[in-house]
Amino acid sequence: MIAAPIPEDEAGRLAELHALGLLDTPPEERYERIIRLLTLALKVPIAFVTLVDADRQWFKASCGLGRLETPRSVSFCGHAILSDEAMIVPDASQDERFFDNPLVTGEPHIRFYAGQPLHGPGGHKVGTLCIADRRPRIVHQEEVEILGEMARVVERELGLVEAVHLQRELIASQRLLLHEMAQASRYVLSLLPEPTDGMVRTRWRFEPCSDLGGDFFGYGWIDLDHFAVYLLDVSGHGVGAALLSVSVGNALRGRSLPDTDFRDPAAVLSGLNDAFPMDQHDEKYFTIWYGVYDRAHRRLTYASGGHPPALLLTGPTSATSRPVELDEGGPAVGMLAGVSFQSESVTLGPSARLYVFSDGVYEIHKPGGTMMKQGELVDYLASSPGPDGPDEVWRFIRGAGGPGGLIDDFSLLEVNFG
Repeated sequence: MIAAPIPEDEAGRLAELHALGLLDTPPEERYERIIRLLTLALKVPIAFVTLVDADRQWFKASCGLGRLETPRSVSFCGHAILSDEAMIVPDASQDERFFDNPLVTGEPHIRFYAGQPLHGPGGHKVGTLCIADRRPRIVHQEEVEILGEMARVVERELGLVEAVHLQRELIASQRLLLHEMAQASRYVLSLLPEPTDGMVRTRWRFEPCSDLGGDFFGYGWIDLDHFAVYLLDVSGHGVGAALLSVSVGNALRGRSLPDTDFRDPAAVLSGLNDAFPMDQHDEKYFTIWYGVYDRAHRRLTYASGGHPPALLLTGPTSATSRPVELDEGGPAVGMLAGVSFQSESVTLGPSARLYVFSDGVYEIHKPGGTMMKQGELVDYLASSPGPDGPDEVWRFIRGAGGPGGLIDDFSLLEVNFG
């Protein structure tokens, strides 16, 4: 008996074999069916799919064999994987490599053997598709061709194993990504301020159109007399937009822009424009509405950088309210260096109410394919939504929209000045 030499690519071959994850797995009908067809087509009592491991050959599927594996040192298949062509042994008892092989002298008493190497998805020969008989026989060319074609079918199944592994890895990666996106979304939500009551009452509704949106808003007292309100909308969606919106939000929350009076809206927008140029932030820019309420003088000073106008309602009821659009329209922030922004002021009467929102609040598809106009939202806000404010607006928008849902982030901030 002559043991087969070790192939030159043994390390890579074994790595690919083990990567398939098929060794010592339960029987599978897709391989068993191939073996049954092979025995019928070629009229042989023995057929098997073998995987050649480091020191054994293991049978993934077999017919006519009473074992699951044999030592590699006595295997015919160890020789078969040394060539790309089928290895044919007409009579093993007359072959110097096998005449005293225990598989020949004992069960299953192999005389005839034909084995076609099987290539894994990476090209290494990981095993064989074999037929055998207990008597010598001459194999015809068409039988060799059938064996080769059936081997291609087995290789296709091996490729599907690789595809299944890749699909499972992809699904696992997607689940991890979704988990991380959900964590990031929760983090962004955690940065949004709590509703407030007192001399200034705030309520809001935020609904991102994807896991991570590009809207951000906030408010808070700068000092005892000045209350800041802002809402920004970064171009695009996803991780990049969310990162920029959080960065801008942190600069506003922490009032960390250098040499900037945060009681001056125009100065704040200029400071943001200098700090966040789009050519340093993946070509992303943002729109923003920023206002400061002077409690002592009941004046609201504001500036806008490409953002939809805020809406101020000046009366306590819808019958007495006079909607005023607050829009000191400057360019979007980050697009152009060195641009200037202007502030305007308005005096607030009793029970004044302010709505600041992103364009995603009204940019929805209505049934029939038309797009809601900004004026429709303004008309609804002017009709004075009830005490649930932003939640009622959300229900109104959802009712007006078609089945397509949001196409942009929904951010609506309501501020009541007592």
